[in-house]
Amino acid sequence: MSWWGKRRWQIEGWFKTAKHRFGLHRFGQGTLLGVYRWLALSLIAFTLAHWGYLLLGKPSSLDWGEAAQAALEQLFPALVASLLLREWERLRPLLRQQGIDFNITYCKI
Repeated sequence: MSWWGKRRWQIEGWFKTAKHRFGLHRFGQGTLLGVYRWLALSLIAFTLAHWGYLLLGKPSSLDWGEAAQAALEQLFPALVASLLLREWERLRPLLRQQGIDFNITYCKI
């Protein structure tokens, strides 16, 4: 029984990380198809974040947030750029109040 108990807590830790660190606790799991979708997304998110962790090269400290950010920056640079542009647009009124104005021009090369 103690062997099964130890194995259960390892699995529980994985599910807790998958649900709360990656935001999958908001995903609908009411149907069998929803459970399959959740499981597929959890495995994909976990694999990508683990790959990001390996990119960081820090074997001693494991922070899933840093690992997910590293994977995002390496795999989806266009997404990171669009998130940055959205943040600049959100802050534009505040910057104008401070006397700062900027223009961003898109250039397709």
